[in-house]
This record gives sequence, structure tokens and C-alpha cells, in this order.
Amino acid sequence: MKPAETHAFDISELARRAAVSSRTIRYYEELGLLHPAARGGGGRRLYDLEALERLQFISRLKTLGLTLDEIGALARAFDAGSTPAMLDELERLLDAHIEEVTDRVRQLEQLGRQLREYRQRIRARRQGGK
Repeated sequence: MKPAETHAFDISELARRAAVSSRTIRYYEELGLLHPAARGGGGRRLYDLEALERLQFISRLKTLGLTLDEIGALARAFDAGSTPAMLDELERLLDAHIEEVTDRVRQLEQLGRQLREYRQRIRARRQGGK
């Protein structure tokens, strides 16, 4: 039987693996989104695979349009040991963002139609003026 593999990353290694800056990691710590697993010599922050996974999760949520405040609410629910509550809240947030994106797409489609109509008027005017 193999012993469980342990991983301890310093902040620069975690930043490299998560494709974020060390400054971002410190900022996420200030917001309570991320916590070091331990402290090494000289008080150096050490992180584990869970921290890496959390950073990747935060990146995915940001890509989906969630704010850091929204992500923080999810992190607090998860840290409190309430995965079902966190998943319910995540679903609610995603539904709200889907609605916002759908509205924005409608607005952009309308803008596209208006731009094409305006361009057509310019072309018609140019042809009539020749």
C-alpha cells in the first residue's frame, strides 16, 4: 500500500500551477477565498492541492461572469461545511447570469440590426446622390 502523497507549494509554485500571480493569491486570501494549508520556515505560506483546485474553481467561476463577492459567498458556504447550500446558491447565481447573458445577447442582436439598417441607409443615400 502506497502512502498518501502530500503536496506543499509555496506561493510562487501555486501561482505558476494555477496561472495566476502571487499578488492575486494574496488578494484572494485577504478576501477569505483561499487559505494557506500551513506555514513553513520564516512564516512562508504553504498550499496544498485543495488550494490549487480552489484557485482553478475560482478562475472557472470568474470566466462564467461571477463576481468575487459572489464567489466569496459560495466559499463561505463551502467552508462552513454546507456543500448542498453552496451548490444551491451556485445554481441560483448561474441562473441569474444566464438570464443576464440572454438579455445582453438580445440587446446586441438588436444593435446589430440597427447598425445594418443604418449602413443600408448610408449606401442607399450614396447611390441616390451619384
